[in-house]
Amino acid sequence: MRHPNFQHVQYSHLPPVYAGKTFRYDYDDGNVFIIHFFDATHRHDQGIAGPHRGFNGYYTFNYVEIAPCVYFMYWLEEVYTVSQVADFNRMLVYTHYTYDAQGVRKSLFHSGTITELDSFTS
Repeated sequence: MRHPNFQHVQYSHLPPVYAGKTFRYDYDDGNVFIIHFFDATHRHDQGIAGPHRGFNGYYTFNYVEIAPCVYFMYWLEEVYTVSQVADFNRMLVYTHYTYDAQGVRKSLFHSGTITELDSFTS
C-alpha cells in the first residue's frame, strides 16, 4: 500500500543516463563487476574479481528514477532477488540481495563505487 502522500515523479523523459554505457562497480566486499547497460531495462553483469568472479548474467530489470540521475533498479536472477540504488551523481551503488539457503531466506547488502568505462568487454 502506498503512503497517501506518495507521488512518483519521473525526472526526465529522456533515457536514463546509464543506458548504452558500460560501468565498473567496485564493491567494498571485494566483488568487482563490469556492467553493460544495453538500454534502459537490459543489462549484462560480469564478475571480474572477488567471490563473484566468473559470474556472467544477462538481465531484464525494472527501474524508477527516485531523484535526478539516481535509479532504484530491481530484478530476479537464478539464485538472487536483487534491489539496487545506483547514484550516477555521486557514482555510488548500493545493492541488496535475498536468496534461499537450505530453506531459510537470507540477505546481504553491499555498497561500492561506480566508474564509467570507455567500452564493453565480454
